[in-house]
Amino acid sequence: MLAATVFDLDETLADSAATWTRVIGAVAARHGHGWTAADWAAIQGTGTGHWAAYLARRCPGLTPASAVAECVEGMVDALARGGFGLLPGAADLVATAAAAGPVALVSASPARYVLAAVAASGLRFAAIVTGDDVTRGKPAPDPYLLAARRLGVSPDRCLAVEDSGSGIRSAHAAGMTVLAIPNQATARDHEVLGLAAHHAADALIATKTLTSLPYLHRPWT
Repeated sequence: MLAATVFDLDETLADSAATWTRVIGAVAARHGHGWTAADWAAIQGTGTGHWAAYLARRCPGLTPASAVAECVEGMVDALARGGFGLLPGAADLVATAAAAGPVALVSASPARYVLAAVAASGLRFAAIVTGDDVTRGKPAPDPYLLAARRLGVSPDRCLAVEDSGSGIRSAHAAGMTVLAIPNQATARDHEVLGLAAHHAADALIATKTLTSLPYLHRPWT
């Protein structure tokens, strides 16, 4: 029986991929590198440490830390200007899960961006884990294990909702049941999709899936 739900942020709840692409490209351009589709393909679905190091290698004078700082500043500015928001159905998905038990957020992104995105969304979470909270990020199980501890719920009583391969691997390794809303890259990775017990094309369908799962408290029945 499930007792809690843990959500990823980017491209699971937040419609942020296009803005991340634009912001990272703008940072690269400011430092002399013309960002291309090949660059984005090289970092898509990777953690902050990987894409920051990649960007720093291509931009003279940019370090991984300064790459993260500049990109996060660009994303926070985009949020302040209403540059992006939640994916269709995401708010209802979180509300449905919250009616059945505590909900948490697990993101590989830095805390400054994650907290700004949560504030802009109006969503409420009983626990939030960011990339700053763990030494080993996704696909290691550490972020999801920390979320379960903060919720006070055993990982095997948690449903994780994820879009990326690294996130699905992380939640599965933590012992959680996984509901995948696969992004374009994940949809082609049959090995990763096999780790997810449930699949949905988008948040709207994921809400219907969630209401069919065996939660301890099911207000929709």
